[in-house]
Amino acid sequence: MFKNYLKIAWRNITTHKFYTFLNISGLAIAISCCIFIYLYTSYNLSFDTYHKQSKNIFRLVYDLQMDKTIYDNGSSYATYQGLKTEVPQVQQAAFAVNRQSFIVNVNGDATKRFKEENNVSFTNADWFKLFSFNFVAGGPQGLNLPYNAVLRQTIARKYFGDADAIGKTLVINNKPLKVVGVIADAPYNTDLKSEIYISFDSLLPLVPLYDKHFFTDMGYLSSKHSTFIRLNNADEKDAVEKQIIGIANRHNFKYALKYYTFKLLPLDEVHFSTKYEGVVQRSLLWNLAIIGLLIISIAVFNYINLTVAQQTRRAAEIATRKVLGGSVKQIFMQFITESLLTSFIAVITAVILVLVLLPVANLYLFADEPVHIISYTSLSLFIGLVLIVITIGTGVYPALLLSHVSITRALKSNTLNLSTGFGRKVMVVFQNTVTQSLMVCTIIIILQVHFLKNTDVGFNRKSVITIPVGQLTASQKEQLDHSLKSIPAVQAFSVCYRPPSVDTRQSATIQYNNPTKWEAWPALFAIADSGYCRTFGLQIIAGRNIRDRNKPKPEFLINETMANMLEKEHPYNVIGKGLSAGDTKGTIVGVVKDFNVKSLIDPIQPTILLEDTTMQTNLAVKLSGDNTAAAIIAIQKQYQPILPDQLFSYQFVDGQIAKLYKAESIQQKLVWISASVAIFISSLGLLGLASLIALQRTKEIGIRKVLGATVTQIGFMLSNDFLAMVLVAFLIAAPLSWWAMNHWLQGFAYRIEIHGWIFALAGGLAAVIAVISVCYQAKKAAVANPVKSLRGGE
Repeated sequence: MFKNYLKIAWRNITTHKFYTFLNISGLAIAISCCIFIYLYTSYNLSFDTYHKQSKNIFRLVYDLQMDKTIYDNGSSYATYQGLKTEVPQVQQAAFAVNRQSFIVNVNGDATKRFKEENNVSFTNADWFKLFSFNFVAGGPQGLNLPYNAVLRQTIARKYFGDADAIGKTLVINNKPLKVVGVIADAPYNTDLKSEIYISFDSLLPLVPLYDKHFFTDMGYLSSKHSTFIRLNNADEKDAVEKQIIGIANRHNFKYALKYYTFKLLPLDEVHFSTKYEGVVQRSLLWNLAIIGLLIISIAVFNYINLTVAQQTRRAAEIATRKVLGGSVKQIFMQFITESLLTSFIAVITAVILVLVLLPVANLYLFADEPVHIISYTSLSLFIGLVLIVITIGTGVYPALLLSHVSITRALKSNTLNLSTGFGRKVMVVFQNTVTQSLMVCTIIIILQVHFLKNTDVGFNRKSVITIPVGQLTASQKEQLDHSLKSIPAVQAFSVCYRPPSVDTRQSATIQYNNPTKWEAWPALFAIADSGYCRTFGLQIIAGRNIRDRNKPKPEFLINETMANMLEKEHPYNVIGKGLSAGDTKGTIVGVVKDFNVKSLIDPIQPTILLEDTTMQTNLAVKLSGDNTAAAIIAIQKQYQPILPDQLFSYQFVDGQIAKLYKAESIQQKLVWISASVAIFISSLGLLGLASLIALQRTKEIGIRKVLGATVTQIGFMLSNDFLAMVLVAFLIAAPLSWWAMNHWLQGFAYRIEIHGWIFALAGGLAAVIAVISVCYQAKKAAVANPVKSLRGGE
């Protein structure tokens, strides 16, 4: 019996090719969108869940309570040692110094050098005992000895090709390191990945910035330091957090406990806790899941409308089946089979679309963190579930409706004169509400991201590049100074730690003109020489610039915000006053106009510009903008002879600032794609409903034609109902989307205003799309022979 159902279903699908195309294309695009959302959400939800006993692993983080709370995922080596040796609930502990950068010589070959940026870590074998990494060669034990390294498989291939990397030599800072292990690139779903792991005992020889206090001072905190522990039971988390207070008391850190609160962050929250530098918010994944559900709902409603509109022409077939003894169940099963076959073809089409488009999406949309399929079994189960849900959703209502038609009426008119009904109007309103809401959200997100990337940040970022130079000697700095001044296209330059508005920053608590009183707020640092202001166009509004040489003690520039916080009535009185910034004591010599040293998500904070030659490892160069490529080549020619141990590379500051808003940019693209899919599918739904209404009003259209109505008038008559539904959807979508986007914008210190034209544009676009979608059926009905229309409408 099912075979017969299948044959008839295939015949009906191939007979009505236009409707079949609309049905399958709408469902296929909706399903492919949902599969993409499933892949993205499941990939992110799986981060670091594959480690053994991952539920019992925690990361040490801290909150710094000043005038406002500062969150950081860093720690100190002393705290790690205290947890490891003094807390009985801690079964395992691991510590790493991450995000280090080096020039690597392979086998000591000076001609085979690679620049590794922020992808080198220092740790020992405990790291690989705590976390489940797969070694394809060697093992982690060698990391307990100095001058050994473990490589990720990709790096091993880059350095040594297909040759065995074990036992090979890498030279970093003139120190030879032996490769003792290679770990697999997969699994990719982890935030705990570096490309190179160097034995922890090699830290001090390779990174001279670290001193002996690093091992004993609990306050030696940095976001580059990671401490992870495994407990007997996750329920012991609160008890261990309390014991950290005892560790602080025993390590002379009791004085700071009124400011610092140490916490244990579960491993499965590390990827999502954005205040502790997590990558993505869980709320985004839930929002995407809701959007996927809404898009599937639109596609299902479309199918229902299109199916009912199409199948009303099958009145004689349905009536004949009943006359010949066909039961309601048999007719019901026939329509269910057609729905199943259509859904199956749509699912296959969707899977093909995903397989074709996923590499493209990873290349352009998720370039920094490509999405991988975690489990083909889970994906297959999800696709199967989607097929079942869509088959039931699209098949049951039309099948019930069409299998219970009146035989007499169907045979008499050869059509099923079904009322459009309140239910189907609700479907169209729902579709348009979702579509218009996504339109509004897309427009606002695009405007906000554009605003973040292009608004005035208080400094000049155009035609400024940054070049890594390492820690310069006085002689090298002088040679660079002389060489750069000889290049006409170079307008200004500065040796600095980082340009403004990047994701790496330094901060400290301060004392102002009082050696005993610490301010209740920290200040951010911009570490650079005197050329920083000219290079980035910072305006000194009081006092003078810092001097690079011949100064008796350190000098500071502070921003307006900090001056106003230190001297509320007379801000410029700060000039000449003493200031202690962390361990550096000096004098304030000037005030600069406010500029952003962080992203525009945060407000401007008190900022100090000071020199620290141990941290000034980048060269910022302001170019004239004329023939930039030639200017960069000229800089490279001067660079290499002065810094033979470095590899020349550069980044535009504009590009670095854009990276600050990577999450917002991805969100913008995802919502934009979802809105486009919703618009397309909704248009198909309007086309289907227009077909239904035109069919039901065949007689009316014929009478109007006989009485002299034009094609345009009939088109407007059919469009009025749709425009009314679009208007109702607008009245629902406008407040909903305003509430959602106003809530989203509250997360930005600098944000756009939501103007009425945004809603008007979305509503206008929806109305235009509705009219265009209806025009095809309206024209088709209006040009039909009125005699045939009157006969068919009897």
